[in-house]
Amino acid sequence: MVESIKLQLFDYNPLIPQLDFRCGNSKFSDNVWDFNGFINVEHLSGKRLMIDFEFVVDKPKMLEVIKWFMHHELTTGKFSTAKRNLDGVVRFSKFIKEYAPEVESFSEIDQSLLEKYFTYLPEAKSETSGQSISSVSIKKSALALKEILLKGNIKGWDVPKDVRFVQGMYNELIINNKALKKDAKQAEQVNIDKISDEQLIDRILRKAVSDLDMDENILVAASVVVGLQLGLRISEIITMYNASIEPIGGETKLVYNTGKLQAEPTRVYKPANALVVQAITKVEKYTDPLRKESGLPYLFLNRIRNVKGYPVGIVSHANWSKNFLRPWLQKHNLRYKNGDIADFSSHTFRHACATYALKGGASLETIRELLNHKSIRGTQHYTHLLQEDVRNKFAKVFNEGAVLVGKQALQIKEKLKVNNPFKGKTIEQVDKLRKAHKIQILSHGLCLHHPMRNEPCEGDGVCLGCRNFLTTPDFLEVHKGRLKKIRSELASAPAGGPYENKLKTIEKYLVGIIDELETQVNYSGIDNHSDYNITPSEWEGMA
Repeated sequence: MVESIKLQLFDYNPLIPQLDFRCGNSKFSDNVWDFNGFINVEHLSGKRLMIDFEFVVDKPKMLEVIKWFMHHELTTGKFSTAKRNLDGVVRFSKFIKEYAPEVESFSEIDQSLLEKYFTYLPEAKSETSGQSISSVSIKKSALALKEILLKGNIKGWDVPKDVRFVQGMYNELIINNKALKKDAKQAEQVNIDKISDEQLIDRILRKAVSDLDMDENILVAASVVVGLQLGLRISEIITMYNASIEPIGGETKLVYNTGKLQAEPTRVYKPANALVVQAITKVEKYTDPLRKESGLPYLFLNRIRNVKGYPVGIVSHANWSKNFLRPWLQKHNLRYKNGDIADFSSHTFRHACATYALKGGASLETIRELLNHKSIRGTQHYTHLLQEDVRNKFAKVFNEGAVLVGKQALQIKEKLKVNNPFKGKTIEQVDKLRKAHKIQILSHGLCLHHPMRNEPCEGDGVCLGCRNFLTTPDFLEVHKGRLKKIRSELASAPAGGPYENKLKTIEKYLVGIIDELETQVNYSGIDNHSDYNITPSEWEGMA
């Protein structure tokens, strides 16, 4: 169920130019390497598990270097990563054929040619759409060539002897390219605008739930619900297998196996609300006959229409948005405010899940676990919607007259009266000081413990009883909204179980926070701090 590449570990040796060995079903000397049967990637088969070098057979010196580059990538990383890097090499090959056909080897690349290629990339057009390639494709294409030159120089491939100019030129023309940064920022803003439309997100979710109720469009509707509720990648959704809904520790969990997260199959446990339970139950019932027919364990199965006999197979995630999601959005007439059909991708739902979880009070660490990020840095990418609002709020938080609620609120107020490093500073200066002091801003307050310290936080930045947590009237409506949600969950929680106890503890603490914030706002300047009658044992496990 997992990707494993079986290649012999050889390195380039100019003394053995005819070295040949197996590469999957093929030999190193073959111009197509076939890994069917050697690599088990759930969503790849046929040509998708082949590496085709035909694009460069007319330049044998380049061909040999590219083969060694692919061999290196396959033995040190994933097959999918190697294929992506090959795409970048293909673009360089096309550039050479059009602008420098006299070049026969990588060793002929000098500063002038490299500069020409790096300046060509932002003007390059996609062969399919005719549009300029994305900033991601530009960076990928530049990175592939840079890696060939630098790695090849170390390994003795046929590349320039002096490559000291490569990294600097790459940094200057690609990484620090202001136009590319601007394009990337604009593309990111488009995505932010999509997920900022809460009414559209709500309509999409409602349509998906409606389809599930009526047993229509099960695969797409279920993926939309799971994507919005759990933030899973579409590749993880459609490759989950041995999936089930199970009660664990008083909570309902979605439990499944996946080979997407680790080198070995992983058993994953995700919180499952009523919508997730409905989606998984419906798709499990819908594809049960297909699992019995095919013997495949996957949850998302479909008949492959472009193969003779329409065999049962796993749904391809590569064309998911094009063949499944966008036709579904069009069918339901789901449009932006300007009237255009929503062109959401599955990743849009992942982004929306993270953003609204953050707005609803979840910490970055909690969201990191939900999204299966290895590092908190990856999770911070999803906080865009809150950043400007956060900076403006924080600029006015730490002053002598600030209304603060939390276990350390009184001590902090006293310190601010004596020495306030934030006093008289601009918003930008305050934001820099905040980062220097490792103060994390959440959607429901502040956390004085920053996850980048690599030290455990007693509440992971979200526990309302944590000594690191502070909140202000700016977050009052968030607390009220969360209290409403907690009480709604309490109404349906199993009586007497640990989950009900946890919800009651959170409810008790939220009521105390709301009461104290409203009291301090109404009686400005009067400290009315208390511990909200919560015992230390009740602080444990609050979310």
